[in-house]
Amino acid sequence: MAQSQEKKQDGDTDSHSSRKLYRQGSHGSSLHIGDGAIIPLGSVNGSVGAIATSGSKTNISIRSRTSSGKSIRSRTATRAEYHDDLKKELKQGFTPHLLLLSFIIMIGNSFIFGYNIGVLNQPVELIRQFYNTTYTNRQSPEMTNGNEAAIALNSSSPFYTEVRPGIDEYTITFLWSLTTTLFVIGGMIGAYVAGYLADRVGRKKACLINCIPCFVGAIISTVSVSANSPELLMLGRFITGLNCGVATQLAPMYLLEISPYNLKGAFGTANQLFITIGIFVSSIWGLREILGTQSSWPYLLLLNCVPSFVCLVVLPFLPDSPRYLMLSRKDRDGAEKALKFIRQQSDVAADMEEMETELSDNSGGQKKTEDADESYTMMRLLRTKDLRMPLFVAIFLQVIQQLSGINAIFFYSTGIYKNAGVPEYAIQYAVIVTNAINVIMTIVAVPIMDKAGRRPLLLYPMIVMVFILALITVALSLQAKLAWMSYISIGCVIAYVICFAIGLGPIPMMITAELFRQGPRPRAMSLAGLANWFFTAVVAISFELIQALTKEYTFIIFLVLMIGFTAFVFFKVPETRNKTFEEIASVFQPGGEIEVEEVVEFPIYTGADQMDEETDFSVGANARLMADYDQPNGNLAGKAAEDVSVKVVDEEKRALKNSTENV
Repeated sequence: MAQSQEKKQDGDTDSHSSRKLYRQGSHGSSLHIGDGAIIPLGSVNGSVGAIATSGSKTNISIRSRTSSGKSIRSRTATRAEYHDDLKKELKQGFTPHLLLLSFIIMIGNSFIFGYNIGVLNQPVELIRQFYNTTYTNRQSPEMTNGNEAAIALNSSSPFYTEVRPGIDEYTITFLWSLTTTLFVIGGMIGAYVAGYLADRVGRKKACLINCIPCFVGAIISTVSVSANSPELLMLGRFITGLNCGVATQLAPMYLLEISPYNLKGAFGTANQLFITIGIFVSSIWGLREILGTQSSWPYLLLLNCVPSFVCLVVLPFLPDSPRYLMLSRKDRDGAEKALKFIRQQSDVAADMEEMETELSDNSGGQKKTEDADESYTMMRLLRTKDLRMPLFVAIFLQVIQQLSGINAIFFYSTGIYKNAGVPEYAIQYAVIVTNAINVIMTIVAVPIMDKAGRRPLLLYPMIVMVFILALITVALSLQAKLAWMSYISIGCVIAYVICFAIGLGPIPMMITAELFRQGPRPRAMSLAGLANWFFTAVVAISFELIQALTKEYTFIIFLVLMIGFTAFVFFKVPETRNKTFEEIASVFQPGGEIEVEEVVEFPIYTGADQMDEETDFSVGANARLMADYDQPNGNLAGKAAEDVSVKVVDEEKRALKNSTENV
């Protein structure tokens, strides 16, 4: 039951009284008042009372009703105000079941996405050679005649890369770019359909269905080498992109819908953490000493199936999102069962109450609002005026993430390490160190996300990133003259990765999931995800051309963009820390008001040193004051409160007397 102390209204004179809100029809026959025990008092001519005891202080609350059953202290409250009242009861900690479900969601979605981002980075030259050899053999099979012995002699080395005359470098680059582009196109399609899939079959079933393209893409990609077919590798990467596109939207949506409001930041950041872990693991497996060899690199793609298999086996035994079950499927029993499993407690009334308010209309009934409609379409999302600003914020944050220059930093990192004197064979280890720093700093961001807030963790790192971009531009332009500038460049790379890992890495997709109510959330996330993948493609396709034109001054472009992006975040992005979905959504689209009962509490002190006639007089004064609050049925409420108060005092006196006699 919702309850929370409100500010005193004008005209309140008793400094010991407080008010609480109860949504009409949401409570049972007894009231939960204060932090102590609850004693139901029944009703006296329509007046319902309760005593809540805590230490030597007893609070008495009276709710008086007219003959029609309508509270005489009824008033309307916004849904955001009502949710703020609920927060004390909604606050939860980590539970083993919550951690288990979250782990399975992230290992089967976030980790796979991160793994596939980095899986081809280490063996890129081997793949280019595979393209060269295959297409050369197709065009001129006779070119290989007489070379078999030399090839067999040298290919036994794990570091061997076969070099043959063949197709030109431009064609190889085009084929490699096509492979990465097909992955991104698959991601765009997957991200766009993710919202529809999540609404149609639910978050859990969508995750299970998404395992299919993961398996298919991994298998097709792996057999491409034995089949001498680069086309199969391209097809496999496209199908894998479909899987990753869906995963990027499902994981944060599912995670934030099962998380308590006070832990949404931690789990939203954990989603990004598993992405960075996936990138890190793929870079390790891709080492030349492990699977980064000419004969073994296809198995890097097959390993994609392992986390997906874990998800496929375990997730069916875990519950779906309670919010989806309650608000989209209208399955109250299923939502309550899921909540009890995730929270590991039998009393989930506050969570159910919080979700019910998304279904309530202005009269406090249980009619379905537009925002709770499971058939929320993409066109309706775009046409809803109140949703345009949060949608713009959500999409633009994805644009900021991709145009922040982080991809350019990673692209330049190999050249920066080489210029700093790092041997070419050791550059792969330097890349692993960079990825490890990304993981470590994302781990640091997990506990502080719900303490520092989203806006500070976006703004301050972005400001630092502006200065880093300026510094790395200077360092790159001067390192030909000043050799030590290359070390400054390395420091800039590491610092930029740290700033990105704390802010722009985890926050954009997290805020996108937080900004919307249940109805528009999946479609909004689909559009935001589409924008993210689209600008990933834009950067991937255009960066090499831009870099060729601007050379060491490439980062000036990102510097100018980041200044504008920082201003946008400062003026337009709201703070979502420790807020329920309703409170956040109300910033842009206030929901309908709820009719509530305002309950006034009065403290009665029952300590042994107060057991005298003066205490009885004070109790009577409190009861009379309560009667003033409860006009026009004041006499009835006042008498009920006075009767209860005298009863409490009499019981305390009897207890004190018995204690004295025993002594």
